[in-house]
Amino acid sequence: MKIQFIVVGWHFEKFPETVQKLYELQEQVEEVDVFWIMHKAPSDFISKNFKYKEFENLGLERGAYQRAINYLSPEEDTILFLIHDDLEIKSFEFINNCIELLNKGVAFIGNGINYPAQLDPSEVVWKGKTFKELVNPAYQDIFTEKKTVKTIRGSFMCTLAKYMKLVGGFELIDDNPVDLKHIGGFGNIQQSLFGYKIHTIAGPDRIGYLSDTYMDSEFIQEYARGIK
Repeated sequence: MKIQFIVVGWHFEKFPETVQKLYELQEQVEEVDVFWIMHKAPSDFISKNFKYKEFENLGLERGAYQRAINYLSPEEDTILFLIHDDLEIKSFEFINNCIELLNKGVAFIGNGINYPAQLDPSEVVWKGKTFKELVNPAYQDIFTEKKTVKTIRGSFMCTLAKYMKLVGGFELIDDNPVDLKHIGGFGNIQQSLFGYKIHTIAGPDRIGYLSDTYMDSEFIQEYARGIK
């Protein structure tokens, strides 16, 4: 069993304990590999102790995750943990909990519960384009009707590589978020599009959470943009 962590490197200077805990996990558990995808130069500690690659900052964290998955090309049964670096890791027991949920048929797992999205594919949301028009043309035909769908924050997600392949990966807007005119922001559009794909392709009950508390669980505390 391979466990692949993909960490987006934005705020690592503010969260040295998280970096250290990920290093210790990688050293102590043979099945675990930690890969950093950097949007700026890594610290000396990260560059010396982890595999990493710098990519252009497009598509926010989901763009980073997708580029890392494409680069690493993990086997289909690889367990993926896609995480921000501005997390407080309270316990790595979340790994076992996620494995249990995956074994029960949950395909995509968030940390704390997230707000559902009400998505109308015909709604214009960005530069005159609708939700549907922002989607990869290969998947536009599934965006047919209004739906309320579960979503997962970009801070933490666990899945299998085969499930990412099943849903065709993230839907990305590789552009400058400053140009966006939409309530909830640039990241939430991508979040909603991905939730819609999971709901429609994998099924409405394939998203689960480690807790019923927004941004928090007994294992992980999420933060926003590096701010505690």
